[in-house]
Amino acid sequence: MIYFVGAGSGAADLITLRGMRLLEQADVLVWAGSLVNKTLLSYCKPSCQMYDSARLTLEETDEILQRAEKEGKLCLRLHTGDPAIYGAIREQMERLDAAGIGYEVVPGVSSMFAAAASLKKEFTVPGVSQTVIVSRMEGRTPVPEREKIRSLASHGATMVLFLSSGMIPALVDELLAGGAYTEETPCAVVYKASWPEEKIVRGTLSDIAQKASEAGIRKTALVLVGDFLGDYYQLSRLYDKHFSTEYRQGEAEKDVDDRQNLLEPACICEKKLDFDRITLVCFSEKGAELAEKLRRHIEAALTGQAASLKLFHCFGENHPPLRGICSDSFAQAQGGERVLFVFVGAAGIAVRSLAPFVQSKETDPAVVSLDEGGRFAIPLLSGHLGGANDAAQVIADFLGAIPVVTTATDVRGLWAIDTWAKAHGWQIPDLLQAKKISAAVLAGKKIFSVGIGCRRGSDSRRLSEFVRSVFAEKGLDISLVKTIASIDLKKDEGALLNFAAELAVPFVTFSAEELNAADAGLRGFTSSDFVKEKTGTDAVCERSSVCAAHTSADWLLVRKTSRDGMTVALSVSA
Repeated sequence: MIYFVGAGSGAADLITLRGMRLLEQADVLVWAGSLVNKTLLSYCKPSCQMYDSARLTLEETDEILQRAEKEGKLCLRLHTGDPAIYGAIREQMERLDAAGIGYEVVPGVSSMFAAAASLKKEFTVPGVSQTVIVSRMEGRTPVPEREKIRSLASHGATMVLFLSSGMIPALVDELLAGGAYTEETPCAVVYKASWPEEKIVRGTLSDIAQKASEAGIRKTALVLVGDFLGDYYQLSRLYDKHFSTEYRQGEAEKDVDDRQNLLEPACICEKKLDFDRITLVCFSEKGAELAEKLRRHIEAALTGQAASLKLFHCFGENHPPLRGICSDSFAQAQGGERVLFVFVGAAGIAVRSLAPFVQSKETDPAVVSLDEGGRFAIPLLSGHLGGANDAAQVIADFLGAIPVVTTATDVRGLWAIDTWAKAHGWQIPDLLQAKKISAAVLAGKKIFSVGIGCRRGSDSRRLSEFVRSVFAEKGLDISLVKTIASIDLKKDEGALLNFAAELAVPFVTFSAEELNAADAGLRGFTSSDFVKEKTGTDAVCERSSVCAAHTSADWLLVRKTSRDGMTVALSVSA
């Protein structure tokens, strides 16, 4: 019989009992010498014939396996970690199938689990991530287009990256290009997890490349990314004394003697609510208990901030009129204040109460509806511009609730112009056009036109790194680029042609006269007399970006940004 056995993550005692017993019985061993701990060979009997697969081709390995089978020997193919993760066992098994030879697979402990153990972290924690993405950076061996790192990173889930520790700077750019992670997202590099020489480097996406380089880590390491590495998380419902399972009846809240326990945080959270005024309204005794609990959390979160926080009980006798509370909140928001309005009760009450005052997503307050059981936090108005989506997430974090975000771009994990504008202090020139841009993103269209200027003979790699770094810094998804543009003097510039090919998008150029005719809008262009003297136009990157996008300078998301003789600007259009 032939056995494909997972050797485990490294430490000799992390192989399974079944794997160890098979090693003890093996007559022939083919092992991954460059990756498997040599200590495991001590389990083998002295007569075992051993072959290091690091020096063998697929054909040579297959010949050894089949010869052992013909000779009636027990043959063991020892792979690092678990054979199912980057083990390349399928091609070996298919050759055995073709030869009519039987085999079995024995699983092993993957290095990803040893890394989590060494970090003392859990990949899946409530309120942070319930998904683990296992992948690798594209190198000499390609990956499918739909599995590019930037696409996978758009989910913001826990990521475990194999075979990528030698490309961390480029990996970081791709991770940031996904739009979900930021430079502050925690990450770690674990070298030889569970081995005696194990090394752990912790950091964020802003500094992990430098830290890993200083630690001398180039290979045999995992890169782990995500907020699971941070301090924030929600407590598990499974062990909550109020949560019923098939093995345990949850304790009803009304029977709890210590009412103060209900006001304790359900999670650890350091997020803040960025509003000038916050109004809470409740409509029942139970809703009042939850509203009071929420008020305590918000007060803690607002420490040091000059914000107004009010709680209104709109039930019983002589309660304040709800219409007046709604009117005041809308008037404050439409007067330019950042207002959050939270309804603790049925969403229908909120909808009917607010309807007479709703005007525009540009001026309406952020409104969140919270059921009195504290299970769901639903943003109803101004999800992006007003901040209701973010507020619903923070409220859910406070209470251990589920944020119910329904805006299409959020549901599908796509870049949204209004969210981006709010986060970067960029004023949207026209909400109708912004709506068309969002519709284009939802339809799978590309919307960014990138204008680039550079010196003759610029290095292709440095230009690519520069543009990607700008996208990462600005929180933009580079996969949404539809055009690279420049002046016609650069129509044969290798670095620009190569970058357009890298992104698989057209490279277009415009004459100085065409660039000078670009629509300056109300915000104008960043003019340079030096550039005009050399090229005939005062702003190559900005004007070419606007021309390629068929828009105006008002829609420049990124104005002229320079580095080492290179400039980049970016416009958006539907």
